[in-house]
Amino acid sequence: MLGRFEYARPQSVDEACRLLAEGGRAAAVLAGGTDLLVDLRNGFRSPSLLVDVKRLGELQALKTRSDETVVGAAVPLNVVVENRELRKAYAGLSDAALSIATYQLRNRATVAGNLCNASPAADMAPILLVLDAELTVQNAKGTRAVPVATLFTGAKRTCLVPGDVVIDVRMPPLDGELRTAFRKQQRIRGHDLAVVNAAAAYAPSRATLRVAVGSCAPTPVLLEPFDTKGTSPQALADEVLRAAAAATAPIDDVRASAAYRRAVLPVLLRRLLADVVSGRGGGI
Repeated sequence: MLGRFEYARPQSVDEACRLLAEGGRAAAVLAGGTDLLVDLRNGFRSPSLLVDVKRLGELQALKTRSDETVVGAAVPLNVVVENRELRKAYAGLSDAALSIATYQLRNRATVAGNLCNASPAADMAPILLVLDAELTVQNAKGTRAVPVATLFTGAKRTCLVPGDVVIDVRMPPLDGELRTAFRKQQRIRGHDLAVVNAAAAYAPSRATLRVAVGSCAPTPVLLEPFDTKGTSPQALADEVLRAAAAATAPIDDVRASAAYRRAVLPVLLRRLLADVVSGRGGGI
């Protein structure tokens, strides 16, 4: 049972913001709906108003420009997976999107939705953290930028407030030098939530490495940047593993034990670093 609620399909972002502001905490945004509808059916959420924004033009944009890359909040994950420019520039982004659910669900699920659901295991979070991405968020008071690094405030919690509509996800311009990769450990072969996931972005000429880890803390964790100049691959891996162990706090849950996560994390990270340092791209 989905319960009883009113359904609205606004014709503009301004109208959507107004409806959400009027509805307050009793209103919910519907874009892909792949998480929201499950929560409704299971009784975890019971909004009195659903505001459907998936057909709004601003939320359907996908632009790869010289100054930035923009993925609208209603762009399905399969569109991200199949975009050749994104695959070439950000292999880790495409791999992360491809790792989520099934083909059918990816036709509905979105990058922004995966972030805003705020699961500690969100597969899009680590790669967008290392890319220093940000959300464009609008409400009745105006528009603001929210860095993905500040979005998560706890398990299933974000800094977004009632009335907010995410317009898009913005990333740095396409960079032919940047190497990105995503890795994920899950319980079964196929499609499942991550037991551990991680992403990395490596810029060889700038000698900088960024690494993020998911499903090992109440929120996805972005590690402090690493300076790779003059550092051997083994020493770099050891440094990353020490930082990851200090920054994460795995727990026991239905998918894995804390001990298993602690054992898998260094293996996953070493494979991830081999991906970006060798330039092989990503691997799931």
